[in-house]
Amino acid sequence: MSSMASAGASADLTDRLLDFYDTYYRDDIGTLAQRYPKEQSSLFISWRDLHTFSPEIAEDFLTDPDQMGVYFDEALAAYDLPVDVSLDNATVRVQDLPAEYIHLPSDLTTEDGGYIGVTGDLAQVTAKDEIPVEAAFECGRCGTMTYIPQTPGDYQEPYECQGCSRQGPFTVDSQSTEWDDFCRLRVETPPEKAGSPNGEHIDGYAVGDPVHFGGEHGLLGRAGERVTVYGHLERQQKDGSGQEGLFKRVLDVRAVEFPNDDDTVDIAAHREQFEALSNQPDAVDMLAESIAPALYATEAWETAMEWAVAYLFAAPRIELSDGTVYRGDIHGAIISDYGMGKSMFSHGVEHLSPDCIRKSATSLSSDVGLTAAAVKDDFGEGQFTLKPGILVRGDGGHVILDEIDKGPGDLHKMNDAIEGQQRVDVEKAGLSATYSSKVGLLVMGNPKDGRFDPHGLVSEEIDVDSSLLSRFDGIITMRDVADEQIDTAIANQIVEGYSEANQLEYGDLNEDDFEALDAPVDASVARAWIKYARENVNPVFDKDLVEDLRDWYATEVRQLNHTHGTDGGEDMPVPVTARVVMWAIRFSMAFARCHLRDRVTQSDVDRATTLAKRLVAQNWDGEQFVPEGAKPQTQKQRRGRLADILSTETTMTVEEIADEANISQSVAEEELRRLADKGEVLRPQQGEYRSI
Repeated sequence: MSSMASAGASADLTDRLLDFYDTYYRDDIGTLAQRYPKEQSSLFISWRDLHTFSPEIAEDFLTDPDQMGVYFDEALAAYDLPVDVSLDNATVRVQDLPAEYIHLPSDLTTEDGGYIGVTGDLAQVTAKDEIPVEAAFECGRCGTMTYIPQTPGDYQEPYECQGCSRQGPFTVDSQSTEWDDFCRLRVETPPEKAGSPNGEHIDGYAVGDPVHFGGEHGLLGRAGERVTVYGHLERQQKDGSGQEGLFKRVLDVRAVEFPNDDDTVDIAAHREQFEALSNQPDAVDMLAESIAPALYATEAWETAMEWAVAYLFAAPRIELSDGTVYRGDIHGAIISDYGMGKSMFSHGVEHLSPDCIRKSATSLSSDVGLTAAAVKDDFGEGQFTLKPGILVRGDGGHVILDEIDKGPGDLHKMNDAIEGQQRVDVEKAGLSATYSSKVGLLVMGNPKDGRFDPHGLVSEEIDVDSSLLSRFDGIITMRDVADEQIDTAIANQIVEGYSEANQLEYGDLNEDDFEALDAPVDASVARAWIKYARENVNPVFDKDLVEDLRDWYATEVRQLNHTHGTDGGEDMPVPVTARVVMWAIRFSMAFARCHLRDRVTQSDVDRATTLAKRLVAQNWDGEQFVPEGAKPQTQKQRRGRLADILSTETTMTVEEIADEANISQSVAEEELRRLADKGEVLRPQQGEYRSI
């Protein structure tokens, strides 16, 4: 350590630190004084600020954080406050180190020491506990109290009594002991960067304010997210037989940062732009077109894009004193054949959301990964620890789950997490917690065999629990059907989009010159717009809108269950019920939010009902499904029916056969072709068939 931190220079160092606090952190210290000690007990400072003020002090802190930390705390306690508050026990915590001082767990070596940063995934966090900071020991012989400072993993008892000089026995006086909050944590190297022989994780511990950092549930509520922790790397002896000479690295965590925290959404900087856009009659359409410009908007994708705008804005949540709850978050599913652009769409939605977590369902289990659970493993040292899942960590924002068809089979366990109270209750082994899971959930996946059977029923093709699907505000299905005109347009969009991206990267094209990749609304403006509306716009839904919604449901939508004679919508993933009314209400509220309106208008309702009906109808409408009056049939039943029809005539056209069988011509053509290929019927000429 340099002479700056020597005992003889401590007074000068204190003066310089006071000058540093006064220059950079006057307001922060004032806030700390108002919140101290129950709400906040630490002052968080940037190492970069410290380095700008004094490179020498900043370097000394990295070399000897423990001793320098004492000086920093003493200077804070000596700071002249305008209020009668003592900060004698407040702690200064240093964060915001440059990249060269931040390491992956797998990159740490025996050379690393002092104050460092470690970045990775916050894989596990124990429930908050208490730890003695200074333990008060009472002598069992004379009653004298002896106070011993404590550090995690190194519990110390008095060697002898300060009163009678005997070696105990001693008991801890809990009332006289100084306690603080404590948790253990594990940071793992992200999967995409794993593979180093140096170890893929490092364990650490946090004491005091960092335990509560990150939101309502503190560090525990942020498990699974990307994190950077700052602290002092220590070595602790491993416990267990035969392990006496082995040590493990442990990080004494002093500060925590979440790189994905929503610190970049600048509402004020974009407010004038998004307020002007919100006044445009096509505001919803502009946002929809900005989600994935590179994706050719087929009719199904146009529906998905408009739905996504409602998903992003959501509706206000209503909670009445009698326990009645109306959720505002919007949930949905997109199930499509391979190669239809789901990944591009989900990336676009994530990019516009001010607060979104996107994961693959293949890496999650229904309790630990999706909701929350109490688990027992080596990290908890034989004890159960609480692990919140993705729906808890996404509270207040959006969650996108890709590959839902390849996820855990018991997805229905998250029903309560996305409906009603939207909460997750965990109770096991003496641990109990209730987490909020108020998120908008979007799931994406493929049908059972990767592609839809062109003659199958939708309900049989989607391998997701129907009780979970019933919570969704729309299920969008997409089939990859050959169509020369559409295929030409899709290919053209792909090529033009790539060309523009290529010229932007390697040529002289500017984003302002985009055509295929043009987004009407800039992503930073969209995020600010959505964030502002979700936090500040709560439109009123007037009663004069009720009649239209009521009649729309009863006379238009409800009747769709029976339009095609499907006995209650058996060919649908979820039959039409009164839940669709809530779809329309939530959509209309979301569209009103998009326009920053204080009241829902008729135009909002009209757009919402049109969208809701399209979402319902597209799951069975069209040639690929049975027409009016038909019953759902299996492939075997259809082929048997066709063979029976042909046995009564010599030659029939496809149109005649389809009418007789009461199925669409495209289905009849496909089935007859297969029967002909098998030699079960004859095809005298194109478009005609007869029995053998």
